[in-house]
Amino acid sequence: MKTFIETFIVAFSMYSKIPMPQVEWNEKNMRFSLTVFPMVGVVIAAALYFLFYLFTRLNFSPVFFGAVAVFLPLLITGGLHLDGYCDTVDALCSRKECSEKLRILKDPHTGAFAVIYTVALLILQFGAWCQVFLTPACFYILLFCFIFSRALVSLSLVTFPCASTGLASTFAGNTSKGVVKYVLACMIILCLAAMFYLWAAAALIILILVLASYIWFYFMTRKHFGGLTGDLAGFYIVVCETLVLITASILGGIMA
Repeated sequence: MKTFIETFIVAFSMYSKIPMPQVEWNEKNMRFSLTVFPMVGVVIAAALYFLFYLFTRLNFSPVFFGAVAVFLPLLITGGLHLDGYCDTVDALCSRKECSEKLRILKDPHTGAFAVIYTVALLILQFGAWCQVFLTPACFYILLFCFIFSRALVSLSLVTFPCASTGLASTFAGNTSKGVVKYVLACMIILCLAAMFYLWAAAALIILILVLASYIWFYFMTRKHFGGLTGDLAGFYIVVCETLVLITASILGGIMA
């Protein structure tokens, strides 16, 4: 039981800004920490559900909802994944060789491309959240993306080759891969089952787009970086969630 609790603490300490007791990271409590990572998505989904419920009851504007909905996941995660998105965009836009791109990922400075693409991304997210608030047909399906995006990234950490030493390779190296793969696969299947139950057509479209993005992500990491890193994992979470958010806003608008 102690190891089980410590596993939760390690995962939430690493992947969120939710206050947690301090525990020493070791092979035991890191072994299954990737299976807990999607639970951070559960917290984000619950917070967004409460936000949506509150704002609809209080008749707040879609603009206000959109702004808070963009900020809330950043507040919970501390912007960890957006930081990975920024670093990855800088590296990809550099058009340098693989080794130089890996160096850019580790560079603490933020480049112009990171700023440009991050502003564009947040504007897209803001507009999509405003649309979802106005036409919420896909809202409940959308909430599951915060869970399965993290489950997919956790799965990639135990299946994709890692580019270099770092947190990604540390977590992957200390993970019981067989059990983790099974648990993550079950989580993804449960999320998809719930989404198809809520609205099968929308879930199918989202599934196709997410699968396409995941395949692209695999080949992109191999081609441009020689494997997966923590920054690339954060990049994909942001891309996947934004893709589902925009798709949900469009489908909701069509069905309105």
